[in-house]
Amino acid sequence: MQRRKVTLKLYPNAAQAARLEAWTRLHCELYNAALEERIDAWRRAGKSISYYDQQNVLPQIKADRPEFVKLGSHALQQTLRRLDLAFQSFFRRVKAGQTPGFPRFKSAKRFSGFAYPDPAGWKLMQHGGRGATLRIGSGDTALSIRARGQHRFGGDAKPNDITLTRRNGQWFVSVTLRVPEEACGQRTDDQRRGVDFGVNDWATFDDGQTIANPRWLREELPRLAALQRQRARKKKGSLRFKRLGRRIARLHDRIGNLRRDFVHKETTKMVGQCAVLATEQLAPKNMSRSARGTVDAPGRRVRQKAGLNREILSAAFGMAHPMLAYKAEEAGTRLHLSNTRQLKPSQRCAACWEIAPKTLADRVHVCPHCGHVMQRDQNSALVVLIDANTPGTGVAARPKPLPRQRDKSKSVTRETPTTTAQAV
Repeated sequence: MQRRKVTLKLYPNAAQAARLEAWTRLHCELYNAALEERIDAWRRAGKSISYYDQQNVLPQIKADRPEFVKLGSHALQQTLRRLDLAFQSFFRRVKAGQTPGFPRFKSAKRFSGFAYPDPAGWKLMQHGGRGATLRIGSGDTALSIRARGQHRFGGDAKPNDITLTRRNGQWFVSVTLRVPEEACGQRTDDQRRGVDFGVNDWATFDDGQTIANPRWLREELPRLAALQRQRARKKKGSLRFKRLGRRIARLHDRIGNLRRDFVHKETTKMVGQCAVLATEQLAPKNMSRSARGTVDAPGRRVRQKAGLNREILSAAFGMAHPMLAYKAEEAGTRLHLSNTRQLKPSQRCAACWEIAPKTLADRVHVCPHCGHVMQRDQNSALVVLIDANTPGTGVAARPKPLPRQRDKSKSVTRETPTTTAQAV
């Protein structure tokens, strides 16, 4: 039994939206009260309060505050688990020597929503096509909210839990489904493909086929800049300032939805056609670092690097790899992630396996050792495919550098090397 998540958009009427807002405020109040209790207990008595201590007080809270009864015991417990998870993450970061980030109080406007951790207190009814109804609560206080959305797993998928979120004045519900193995995606072909992700073309395959980069953000930049200029001329905090802020947020949401939809569709096609899919492990966080530098050592071409960083992040490489990972497992596809630092796909020749240094401006691979000429991204895709197919050259089987890498010629590439990766 697999677990998959699907998100549906809710269409509450005015009364239902007001009820959802009121319930969200109560969950926010419980979250902040539980956080204050933990802080006061530690300051006054040096005592740590656990999730179970706070969960056991919920019956008394509902007796003193009847409005909490309508929210449901399991939803209230999930809000306390949310706080407990925040503390667990805080202590984990402290032990790791990272920036701790102590849990903070939340305002009602910034509290994203609430969740039901099991199939109690709600019911999702699908009406065929993309129509659905979400029923929350029971009795006279129950809400029946229209929803829009559809999943691909058929009628055998059973809802397990839901999370209601509010974003830019709109409501969404994320449903976790328990899906049988046979209802998951199946592979339709047994190809062996290498793919190189890039900015000029979103993906380039080893046979030369490409997937164009839609450049969602670049297409909307003029409109986004116009809205931001309009807001800059308004008084901060005024009604028009807030109204333009909501329009900007909706535009960012639209860009994100287009990007997510595109990546979902393309990654599904890839794993559905391939028995082996090879690519290199990318680290978008390292690739999109600022070139600003420091006061003592200022960087060069900062604005050009900022534009490149924006395009790298807009291409959503960090979103594509996790999608490929779980979809490949679902379809029975072997996903091979080459170690970029060790293999150097963009610098290595697919014909003779020697290093041919090049800069980002060099879009054609010309090997000085064997004279092999190929489009740069296609050559990289072929290199990772050879790395996946050749016994003994995979990342898991090769903890040391490749034996052919004898002449360590100095690379002049400006690409940032990524961290080590493991094959999936």
